Amino acid sequence: MQRGIGAKIRVTGGSLKGRIINVRQNSVARYTSSKAREAIFSMLGDINGLKILDIFAGSGIFAIEAISRGARSATCIEKNKYMADTLQTNLNTLSLEKHCFVLNMDVRYAIPFLYKRASNYDIIFMDPPYEQDLIADTMLLLNEYVIYNKGSICILEYSKRESLSILMAEGWNERTTRRYGDTLISFLNIA
Repeated sequence: MQRGIGAKIRVTGGSLKGRIINVRQNSVARYTSSKAREAIFSMLGDINGLKILDIFAGSGIFAIEAISRGARSATCIEKNKYMADTLQTNLNTLSLEKHCFVLNMDVRYAIPFLYKRASNYDIIFMDPPYEQDLIADTMLLLNEYVIYNKGSICILEYSKRESLSILMAEGWNERTTRRYGDTLISFLNIA
């Protein structure tokens, strides 16, 4: 068993429904609840053939769940080496390594890297550590390095203690926000 693995998360829908992935337990990692994930995918509807970007991927459960539900491919950005290694192991175990690419780097370098590769995504999911202003900084990067399509959706998961004003980056409109305990999930569309 790898260092720090001790928890498990279940895939809630699609072809991999019921499959379990290993996750690392540490003081920073926080995982999107199954209730919130089910709600997100219910609001998204049909995602068949779409390209997913999972920023601050952690366990990668959002990307794994998206591929399970029909997404064409996913790219996961995860700065923490141990988390990225666990994510890659889970992808290999689920035979998803051909559909999901893991970038083990800081988002400040990953987004320009993807821009240079002319990568465009239909859905961008962002679940950074809470209350560190990472959403605002990342939205600025996304505005500078456009790696999304005209109809793309950006989904933000953040603490209710964070200001909603940080989410209103230029060029994006809030579609809806839902609350799940301490967690808020906002859907943004291109303006």
